[in-house]
Order: sequence, then C-alpha cells, then structure tokens
Amino acid sequence: MRKTGLEFAPGTTDDCKRLVGKMFKPDELFGAYRNARAEFGTTDIVLYTSDQDPAIHGGTRWQYAMHLKNVFKERASEFRLWKHSAQSVMLLPKESDAFWLVVDIRGADYPIMCVIYATPYEVEAVAP
Repeated sequence: MRKTGLEFAPGTTDDCKRLVGKMFKPDELFGAYRNARAEFGTTDIVLYTSDQDPAIHGGTRWQYAMHLKNVFKERASEFRLWKHSAQSVMLLPKESDAFWLVVDIRGADYPIMCVIYATPYEVEAVAP
C-alpha cells in the first residue's frame, strides 16, 4: 500500500520540527495544502498559523509575501520565502507537493518558517 509522509527540508532546526510536530498531524498539514492548492490553482502555497490559534490558513506565496511587506516593510525581502518557492528550495519540479509553513509565535520578533514536502512510501500489508 502506498502512503504519503511529510518531511522537512534539510537544515530545518530540531526546535522547529518539534513545534510543528506538537501542533499538527501530517494529515492536517497535507490536507490544508491540498485544499489551498485546489482553491488557488497553484502549487506555490504558504500555510500559516499561530501558536495562539492553530487553525491552518493557506494562500499563495505572493499573497503571503505581500503580507510580509505590510508587516516588516523593507525587511520583508530578507525572508527566503520572498524569493523562493518551496519547490525551488527542495530542487523539485513546480508541480511537486511542497509548501512553506509559517508559524507566528507570540512574543517572537519573527515567525518560524520552514519548507515541508510530501514523500510517497510503501507500507507492507501485515497478514492477519
């Protein structure tokens, strides 16, 4: 049987992985990505949330970049998300299942941003 797992891009900190793992199940993130992808008609998706309200919202990377511009002004261009799609970070084709996840943390100067991508894998059926 084939399943899909979610993996973090190389270089993602262990703290980030733990935080995301505590907040979400992989199916929640992948489902939100698929919904945003269908709604916006693109694979260039950013999912965003907060540690205060873990509802997952989605939009295009361009829309989220404009949000960053409103919040951080000229410093917005410092964020890697501004120039690179999740697929380009992972060196994947544009149609691949990869997305940025942004978590706003109360009291932090900057949100946590990471790239997550889907990886298919085989699961052996266990005989009864």
